[in-house]
Amino acid sequence: MAKPKVGYTRRSLLKAGGAAVAATTLPAPMLWAQDTKDIVLRQFGTGVSNLNDVARKVKEDLGFTLEMTALDSDSVTQRAATQPDSFDIADIEYWICKKVWPTGNLQAMDVSKIANYDKIVGIFKSGKLTPESEIAQGTAPHTVGFVPEQG
Repeated sequence: MAKPKVGYTRRSLLKAGGAAVAATTLPAPMLWAQDTKDIVLRQFGTGVSNLNDVARKVKEDLGFTLEMTALDSDSVTQRAATQPDSFDIADIEYWICKKVWPTGNLQAMDVSKIANYDKIVGIFKSGKLTPESEIAQGTAPHTVGFVPEQG
């Protein structure tokens, strides 16, 4: 794949905020539409996250290509852990986080930079749907979705 003429790479776009593709409310960097037409972001995950309509909407609204690869859970784990240069966005299941985080191939996000973080449903932040709820069995998102602050 040829590098974009403006000097952007997949990695620099992600570092600058291109992860907004992942439906976060983080502001994306201002890029002119003609500058993004040659950019391809490589995403992989299980089949439930690889929807053709998402890739089509990314191209339509943002101007760049989202290349999606569907794998089974074990292959997702292996690829995230052993092939960090083969993807830009890894959509992994919560239980996989515990296996991949020690490899250093995942990057934490600063939640203070997520504009609507306070509106995210409680189950993802505390493990409870309501303050009175019991935490269910299995890998609760809040047990693997956060890392200690780096000081």
